[in-house]
Amino acid sequence: MRWQNLHLRGVGAALGEIMAVEDLESGRTLRGATSQRAVSIARDCTGMDLAVRASRHALASMAMTTVGPLPVPDLHFHAAIWRGSRGIDFWSRAAYVRSRLGLPAGRGIATELNAMSNSLVGGIDISARVLAGSPDLDTVLLTGGETFGPPAFDHLTADQGIAYGDGGSALILGRHSGLARILATSSYTDPTLEQLHRGNHRFAPAGTTELGIERIHERKRQYTDAVGTASVRRRNCVGVRAVMDQALRDADLTLGEISWFLLPHYGRHLLDTHCLDPLAITADRTLCHAGDQWGHIGPNDQIVGLTHLFTRCVVTPGDYVALLGIGIGMTWTATILRVDNTEPEMRPYAPALRWPWRRNDVSRGAALTRETNAVTPDPMPVPDQAENL
Repeated sequence: MRWQNLHLRGVGAALGEIMAVEDLESGRTLRGATSQRAVSIARDCTGMDLAVRASRHALASMAMTTVGPLPVPDLHFHAAIWRGSRGIDFWSRAAYVRSRLGLPAGRGIATELNAMSNSLVGGIDISARVLAGSPDLDTVLLTGGETFGPPAFDHLTADQGIAYGDGGSALILGRHSGLARILATSSYTDPTLEQLHRGNHRFAPAGTTELGIERIHERKRQYTDAVGTASVRRRNCVGVRAVMDQALRDADLTLGEISWFLLPHYGRHLLDTHCLDPLAITADRTLCHAGDQWGHIGPNDQIVGLTHLFTRCVVTPGDYVALLGIGIGMTWTATILRVDNTEPEMRPYAPALRWPWRRNDVSRGAALTRETNAVTPDPMPVPDQAENL
């Protein structure tokens, strides 16, 4: 779908400490399998609190292109893919994030999305469709936050070919111009892949609580042993191509006109087979050398990457950026945006890195870039505007 009046008004991310894989207890044998160099580890912090921190960064970035009071979001969608990232059951994570941001009571709804790792890119598509049919609404806040950890979910060994990281992200969409214009979105669903992450496991009986170690690797192996990995790759390829081709057509662009592709932060083999090969693009048009320091942060990967592009002034007005979300189930969403403004004042909010993220710097073995190897500061929006939130 092509959108005529949808804009990215703010974006932000929050990570933990960037820990080298070799420094983690389970990391000695992982790097050879995934090419992962590091993952984000947020100790003593919840996924919701990371989402709050990212939202403050997003509000601060919106303030840089907004004249007058900042709008209060009419809608708020929050996402977390793992039970350990959700705090407690029978409780509203979205309301917690809004409360910690100091947002007042008012019209609209705060709720949760669960398209798994496609929740936020897919949430852009959903938000666009809601805004298009709701002239009384103006602004949507999308947030996500994940914290994994042993013994239930080891960052490095819980899944096959993917190392997981902790972090949060936020983006603000609306009808008024800001950082970028959302040109088009497209989504695709293939429920025949539902069993990929269920395997042969039975559902927990009603009235019980799921506890213990997350057995993602085991369940995926049970399914691929039955149908073969080629079947999974084929159906994923259809989904990836379907959403990207449609979004590019609706945006009246070609693949070659896209400056950056923001993809899930998979291990290199999965990145190649599930993203780069289906799209027929090269890794140097992606943030793979940043993602291999952050890990897969559930639905937050592409938004963390988008924050990276803006805060490090990698993009310039007129550049086109494509986001590809892939979620368990399976679902795929592509979003195409055009950069309108870059704000140097966003630099302090850059997601932490430990090593160079550009391919040429990595191949030359450049020195550590420790200037960003720290938790990003936690600023609030401009004081005179924050009072209006």
